[in-house]
Amino acid sequence: MSLRTAARLLQRNVPRLAARPAASAAVAAARLPLRTVTRPLGATRHASSTPKGDPGLDPSIAVRDLTDAEYADRADADMDLLHEAIEVLVEDFGAANWEVEYSSGVMTVTLPPIGTYVINKQPPNHQIWVSSPVSGPQRFSYGKDVEGWVHHRKAGVSLGALLDAEFKVLLKEQLNEEGWEGTGLK
Repeated sequence: MSLRTAARLLQRNVPRLAARPAASAAVAAARLPLRTVTRPLGATRHASSTPKGDPGLDPSIAVRDLTDAEYADRADADMDLLHEAIEVLVEDFGAANWEVEYSSGVMTVTLPPIGTYVINKQPPNHQIWVSSPVSGPQRFSYGKDVEGWVHHRKAGVSLGALLDAEFKVLLKEQLNEEGWEGTGLK
């Protein structure tokens, strides 16, 4: 619904709502004059979460401005590679209750008692997001100088290196296991 449509609906309904005996705070606020805010075409109210418009982006990190098709190809290929590697981790090296599920661009890696990883594609931002029980939430954009997914705020941190390191430490600490070859991502 556009702002103009919402304003018309509110103007039509305010007199009817105001006539009710027990006017709520919402109705009282609706009696205030409406203010129309105009912005130049393309302007936003807040900073974008995309790398290009992210004020927290480390200027030393060069990210590639991918087209939607390029992003889909790279993200799909890397998520498939990651899924296969994590299946090996879970089935061949992990505990009996470890699981990995991948559907509709969202991968869930459940590692009791450690926690759950959620790794998912973010097509609007051209990123891959990771929620880690070890290191917390992180976002990765495709590198310009480096072929692979790089942390969008921390120079030198890649998706593959982060997950390899965390999973290998968890295997060693929790199960005293070694030998997993890693994610295969850079």
